Amino acid sequence: MQRVCAVVPTYNERGNIIPLVEAVKAAKVPGLSLLFVDDSSPDGTGDEIERLALMESWIRVLVRGKKAGIGSAYQDGFREANATQNPDVVLEMDADLQHPPSAIADLVRALARGADVAVGSRYAPGGSIVGWSLPRKLVSKVANSYARLLLSLPVKDATSGFRAYSRRAAIMVSEAELPAKGFEFQVATLKLLKTEMKIVKVPYAFAPRTSGRSKLGVGDMGRFFFAVLRLSLS
Repeated sequence: MQRVCAVVPTYNERGNIIPLVEAVKAAKVPGLSLLFVDDSSPDGTGDEIERLALMESWIRVLVRGKKAGIGSAYQDGFREANATQNPDVVLEMDADLQHPPSAIADLVRALARGADVAVGSRYAPGGSIVGWSLPRKLVSKVANSYARLLLSLPVKDATSGFRAYSRRAAIMVSEAELPAKGFEFQVATLKLLKTEMKIVKVPYAFAPRTSGRSKLGVGDMGRFFFAVLRLSLS
């Protein structure tokens, strides 16, 4: 049985933790464990995860001292997973259930068929986005087209944070010195891996949030566009 570790960054996601854990249980993915990376959430998210981890051996939490960006959270989580759990597959996903746990098995199967990276795609045939306004869809399309064209990326949904990596790819990501600590991390990893790894896309339905609010603001979008430009010049 494959060992699959899903790395889940959290910051003020307390209300989402139990629903996520229940949904992951319901997905019944063999060999799956959850590794939360919490940036000392002031709402007690880390405490909630630690409480669950005492009861569920397949749940772990890495607590960091401060909010340091989703990209660095993933890299720290990948390093922790590779060092302590020896996974065959490392997943990345959000805690807000917009990445449906029911689709995890599809990503894992894509790796079993020979891929190194399986990118959950909202824009591949069969993929969709539920609950977004037209302006938000437009911003996402522009950001993805911009990153894909500047960095010659092999997928349309380059900003997707719902992915599965082979152990080899996860180690490469964890060891790289990426100039991307925020949301641009997703495109930076594709740029890093595109020449050495087989990357495929797996369609999924991106669901509306059930709790909390998005952490992506106007400032994040501005930093994303400048970061992609810097990546294209490096």
